[in-house]
Amino acid sequence: MEELKLLCFLDVLGFENLFDSMGGLKKMVECYEKLAEYVKRQKGGLDIIPLPDGHVGVGWLVIGNAYFSDTILFWTQYNEMSLPSFTDLIAETICYGIELRLPFRGTISFGEAILDSQSDKYLGEPMFEAKHTEELQKWIGVSFGRSFDNHKGFYLNTVLPYKSHYKNTKSKYATGIVVDWPRRWRESRKTDVRPLISAMDTKPKFSKYYQNTLRFIDFSDQNHDWFKKQAHLGYG
Repeated sequence: MEELKLLCFLDVLGFENLFDSMGGLKKMVECYEKLAEYVKRQKGGLDIIPLPDGHVGVGWLVIGNAYFSDTILFWTQYNEMSLPSFTDLIAETICYGIELRLPFRGTISFGEAILDSQSDKYLGEPMFEAKHTEELQKWIGVSFGRSFDNHKGFYLNTVLPYKSHYKNTKSKYATGIVVDWPRRWRESRKTDVRPLISAMDTKPKFSKYYQNTLRFIDFSDQNHDWFKKQAHLGYG
C-alpha cells in the first residue's frame, strides 16, 4: 500500500494569454523565475499547531514540491495535524502568485499516491481528483476535493463553505469547501488585493473568472468570523 499523501495541484489561469498582458517573454520569465525560487524554498520545518483542547501540538512538517510549465505541486504525508499548516501554505502561494500576476486555480486532495520529484513519478487517485476538480472551477482559488467528504480535521479560520465558483455546482467534484486565501491576504498584507485582480482582467475569455474572484473576496471579507457562528462544516 502506498502512503497517504496530502496534495495540492495548482495551474496558472490563462497561462498563454499572460504573455501579452505582462508585456512579453522577458517579463514572463522574470515572474516565473521568482515563482520557481518560491516553490523550491517550500521544504517545511517546525510545525506548531494549536489544538482544540487548548494544548499545542509540535511536529516537523516535510513539504515536497515540483513545478513544470504552468503547473505546481505541493505535497506532504497526510494526517489531520498537517492539514492546517498545509492549507496556510496554499493560501500564501495564491497570494504570492497574485503579486507576481500569476493567478492560480487548484485543488487540495488526499489518498494513496506516489509523489517523487527525483524520479518524476506523480501517480495516484489524488492526482486524478485534483485535476478534475481544478478544471471545474471558474476563479482564482483552491477547492478541496471529494476525498475530504466527512472530514473533521479542518481549522475553520483557513477555509470557507462556498460553491459559487464552480462551472457546474451539481458535479460530483463540487464539494463547496475552499481555501480562504483572501483572509490570508488581509492578515499578512496592508494593500487591497482587488485592484491587482482587476488589473489582470484583460481578456474577455477569462473575465468571468476574475469577476468570480472579486465576489469571493467580498464574501470572505463579509464572513471573516463565520466559524464562530457554525461549529463545523456540514458537508457530506
